[in-house]
Amino acid sequence: MRSQARPAARVGQDRRLRSALVALALPLGCQLAPPPASVPPSRANSAAPDDQRAADPPAPRPPKKDPTPAKGWLDGATAQAEADRILAEISATRNLPVTAPVNVDVVDKPGIRTFAQRSMYEHVTREEIQLMGRIQASLGVMPRDVDPEQVILDLLEDGVAGFYDPKEKTLFIGDFVDKGTLSMVVGHEIAHGLQDMHFDLNKHQEPLRHRSDEESARRFLIEGEAQATYLAWVSRGGGLSSIDDAVLDAMGNQVLDLAAMTSTYPVLVRSLQLPYADGTATVTRLVRDKGWEAVDALYADLPRSSEQMLHLDKLLAREAPIPTRLDAAGLLAMQPGTTVVWHDTLGEAELLAMLADAQRSTVARRAAAGWGGDHYVAMEWGGDRQGTNGLGVPLVVGVTVWDTEDDAEEFEEVFGEYLDAAVPDHAIDRRNDMVLFATGIPAQVDANKLVSTAWKGVHVDRDRKGKRRRQRKGHDPS
Repeated sequence: MRSQARPAARVGQDRRLRSALVALALPLGCQLAPPPASVPPSRANSAAPDDQRAADPPAPRPPKKDPTPAKGWLDGATAQAEADRILAEISATRNLPVTAPVNVDVVDKPGIRTFAQRSMYEHVTREEIQLMGRIQASLGVMPRDVDPEQVILDLLEDGVAGFYDPKEKTLFIGDFVDKGTLSMVVGHEIAHGLQDMHFDLNKHQEPLRHRSDEESARRFLIEGEAQATYLAWVSRGGGLSSIDDAVLDAMGNQVLDLAAMTSTYPVLVRSLQLPYADGTATVTRLVRDKGWEAVDALYADLPRSSEQMLHLDKLLAREAPIPTRLDAAGLLAMQPGTTVVWHDTLGEAELLAMLADAQRSTVARRAAAGWGGDHYVAMEWGGDRQGTNGLGVPLVVGVTVWDTEDDAEEFEEVFGEYLDAAVPDHAIDRRNDMVLFATGIPAQVDANKLVSTAWKGVHVDRDRKGKRRRQRKGHDPS
């Protein structure tokens, strides 16, 4: 709340639910491709919308018998020859030697769907996928009556044009990729092959349970570096220094602003594309300032948050998230029979994807900047884990902590707009530099009592926040 008197928490009224989906915390290598890069020839595949094209990080390969045999113009020999040519040039651009061959295979769209479905369940169960979907539905970014697995698979089948599998050391290219975009698809994906030779991408496939934002930061690094390598290669002699900051900024803002125009699931699309846009921008700026060696060093000391990968200064300062925890004991006591079914972090990037549904990109970015940390818990009623509060979704209660009170106030304003439009049963409240929210509130629960109870369970490491402030001011280089 904006008032220092802390009046009753603002409670949302019933509104039409937006048809959108936040990215699920899936151990998938497949992701939607980078946005239009504004640097030729990185253009969208004419066979897919701009927000749903090409490029994926590593993931397990399905058995060869499963993908439908490729029927397009592209054959394995042509794809292999193009990959071998580009790999040699990418290696020189990236200053990393080729230490092993990269095999290339061709797959069709049904084969991509088969691959995605198999890899989806390598580390999580079907029940967990459905739970993640219900949590996203509670947050207002997925309709409450859709199957999250099918939403993800539909997007990937329509949008993926290639992926690199670190287990098989194989690059898969869609047989539908046209000749004009083959080098773009191969250029990005073969960069993953080069990464794998030096940084072992397979070990980065393990999901970080209850640390989704840290996992997101890892995707920003891997996808951002692959796309920056591609851009350095395609820019030839000019290298990354030839790419203006305005172009990098426009790349990220396109992702935020155009998603609602081009997809039924804009928040999901933003979440999937931001690593390719903002990750690329951060890696590009890092290379210009410190050289490729600084990128190599990140694989030995991985970024801790999407905030670090959205802001180069915070990455260089190693500005760590503020430890934040929401103890749900009091909330569980309010509603006997409830159980905490999940807890996690959202992070700046995920919040930014939501905020961009309420405001244009520049305003959304300002509202997300200053993020310090967050934590949420999801609670369901009964033993069937099907959201038996009558809403079909869990009660989600989260808290965010911000660098300053002004940052918290700015976030509260825009996030409140998002919740007003997307969630019919929510509450949001601010205390100083913290903002607390709840979604999926059952009708029988007093929202104001729920919020006041939740505040009692908030724990923030203020000492760590003080160290973070010193790091930001340059007084503590550690």
